[in-house]
Amino acid sequence: MLDIAVKNVFRQKIRSALTIAGIAMGIGLILALGSIGEGLNEQMNARFGDVAAVIDVRDSSDTQTGITQDSIDQIASMPEVSSVIPIGTYRITRSFSRGGDFGGPLNFGRSGGSNSVTFTAINPDDQDYMIGDTIEATEGRKLESTDDGQTVVLLGYTAAQDQNLNVGDEIEYQQRVNGTSTVESYYFSVIGILEQTGDSSIDGAAYVPLKTMQEIENDDRIESLKVKLNDVSTVENTTQEINDQVDGVRASSMITMVRQIESSLQTVQLAVYGIGAVSVIVGGLGVMNTMIMSVMERRREIGVMKAIGATTGMILKQVLQESAIMSLMGGAVGLSLGYLAVGIVPQYTSFTPIMTPQLMAIGLGFSIFLGMGAGLYPAWSASQLDPIRVLRYE
Repeated sequence: MLDIAVKNVFRQKIRSALTIAGIAMGIGLILALGSIGEGLNEQMNARFGDVAAVIDVRDSSDTQTGITQDSIDQIASMPEVSSVIPIGTYRITRSFSRGGDFGGPLNFGRSGGSNSVTFTAINPDDQDYMIGDTIEATEGRKLESTDDGQTVVLLGYTAAQDQNLNVGDEIEYQQRVNGTSTVESYYFSVIGILEQTGDSSIDGAAYVPLKTMQEIENDDRIESLKVKLNDVSTVENTTQEINDQVDGVRASSMITMVRQIESSLQTVQLAVYGIGAVSVIVGGLGVMNTMIMSVMERRREIGVMKAIGATTGMILKQVLQESAIMSLMGGAVGLSLGYLAVGIVPQYTSFTPIMTPQLMAIGLGFSIFLGMGAGLYPAWSASQLDPIRVLRYE
């Protein structure tokens, strides 16, 4: 029966080819659009996945004395918390006056570039979290554990460009001694420059060891924390818990923004699949039309088959097989078209669609299901033909 079904499909080669092409275009479109949706989802997860599970904690006390160690320990002891990363910030402003007035206790002592830079003080062991372990230094190296207490600085790409700094250059950090007019200078050697990431918070940063800045300032004050959680689903509850239970701090997160992005992305994906579904349905109507025409043209043949003993089920099965074969061929060609589209997009844009096995299975399954559905009426119509009436009039 199957070989007969294959022969029947290609009796009218042009008509069958056009029907297969219609299905292929619909399946190819839904696969290509679905791959774009998967790519957007992956890109969103890569950009915001880690951020979503992080809570920013800042000093909110009236005296601005910083976050105490007791508060840090209290936050770290919460069951949902994976790690707590202390951060200090120290802004250096270049002085242009000649009378020794540095405009504050900090001075950035190199000509060229912008007139300020901010040191982000972290523990060297925490840099992979702040920067990412996949981000490399294009010049020099990143911070190491042995840099604790050393006057070294790791620059982001933009910070190095704006300040016209290279590995081996120095940044002068000036601190007034005990509030007097006496100024003590500390020279931070540039040990590395990070590759460009496209993230301004990294590209514009200057990372220094936290212990070094605390020793220079003679101040253990911590201005902010990055609190990383084990599960992103606990962000809202943990944020509220910190605000309610820990004195002198204010906790916030980007989870609301991430949720909004996820919701918008899901809407886009639904629209994408809707467009593809319309195209596939049009292809299904083409299958139905082709099979109805095929049944009409083969009324005599079907009548003879029933007259010599073919059952209603056999006729039904044969017509459904023909419909399924066309749909399967259309799905296979559509899969190739989808792969072709996914391969072309990255050559002209910076975006990379992702073709997943699940998406491929959905595409092929949808094409077969649609083809079988579109062939039901023609198959039923053919199986109900009265052989006596057909042979009389045909």
